Amino acid sequence: MAERAARTEMEAVLQAAEPVTRSVWLMERAGERLGLPVEHIHELVAPQEVTVFRVPCKILGQVVNFWGCLALHNSARGPFKGGIRLAPDVTIWETTELARLMTLKCALCDVEFGGGKTGIRVDMARMYERFGRTPRDLAFEKIISLDAIEYFAQQYRDVFLKHHYIPAPDMGTGPDEMAFIYNETLDPASVTGKAEGVHGWLPGRKESTAVGCAYVTLRVLQETLGRDPVEATVALQGFGNVGRPLALELASAGVRIVAVTDLYGGTHHPSGLDVDGLLEHFGETATVGGFPGGEPIDNAGLLALPVDVLIPAAAGDVITGPVAGQLRARCVVEAANMPTTVEGMTVFEQRELPVVPDILANAGGVIASMLEYSSSLSAIKPTQTEVYDIVRRKIGENFDLARSLAASENLSLTQASVELAVQRVYGVMKGRRMI
Repeated sequence: MAERAARTEMEAVLQAAEPVTRSVWLMERAGERLGLPVEHIHELVAPQEVTVFRVPCKILGQVVNFWGCLALHNSARGPFKGGIRLAPDVTIWETTELARLMTLKCALCDVEFGGGKTGIRVDMARMYERFGRTPRDLAFEKIISLDAIEYFAQQYRDVFLKHHYIPAPDMGTGPDEMAFIYNETLDPASVTGKAEGVHGWLPGRKESTAVGCAYVTLRVLQETLGRDPVEATVALQGFGNVGRPLALELASAGVRIVAVTDLYGGTHHPSGLDVDGLLEHFGETATVGGFPGGEPIDNAGLLALPVDVLIPAAAGDVITGPVAGQLRARCVVEAANMPTTVEGMTVFEQRELPVVPDILANAGGVIASMLEYSSSLSAIKPTQTEVYDIVRRKIGENFDLARSLAASENLSLTQASVELAVQRVYGVMKGRRMI
């Protein structure tokens, strides 16, 4: 590891030490392999700007204050880009880590953006208590998320209008929330992931992450595991904005989805779940739990299934060291951001278990965001087919480059992917005299 004693001016300013995170760990190792000076590695890792804010929101006649943070990591290769996450456990370091991850993702897939991220602490359980709501009410949750984003957009309107930071959906947000940002700016290039019909929306943007993830999963099945898709089995953790279209994409290729879990339950059938039926059940209940076409399963059970591919598509840090050691999947495709901890990644390297990292597997969303942003500026809208073709092409080209580097340098695919990204960011930072 790089020398940590001088490890960042940011920590001195904040009077707090950053916890060990996977992107820092991976970037420092990549910098060492590339022979970069320690001080340059530190500047690659450190964010350019971090802001902590409070958003006072008027919700159903009450004032609710939400705290959050905005991390802008690196703009060497383009404007800051990254989603808005609503969650009860948002922290400054998690948000910084996700912004750094976006820098790597954009660089790896040759997207002309830098990394940014917003996290707003919204605890839905506390909102239910505060407003006296029971049982679960999706319409009530939508009121909370829309109001939080509306007031956030008012507070950061000028930042969006300058295209300094261009937000998009993330956990807890979607096209409806992005439409509220557009309502505030009236600039179609100020936000991506907008709802269909909103000025500057992009056909296929909502499904693009799943399309890219399905593409690389099918390639790994055939080229790494030697499995025909119709013989392959997949376990999917998460059935949200990525998990649902991903299940459809894989099922349409003949892959058997044998287990799915979400926050409220899980279902398992060794012969394969009826994905269409599962989607219908989810639409009625907002969970995969209780699906009559399968048997109940929890996350621990899903993570231990003997499948060809495990796809974590929900929260981060679910594959710890002990979990990684007991995993019986033949390959992991990271559809979620940071689903594997540093300890888990170390175990995977020791086991030589194939892993497609998040910065490659889920890059379809930011590739499509690049197209949405650029088409909003030019008023030339690509078709859904063109969007999907570009997503697959850019992921495929860089998958090939990373595999080639991994083979020639005896690296894991994750290490090779990060090294490619670091090289690209570092080269531009040097050229622009930013380092």
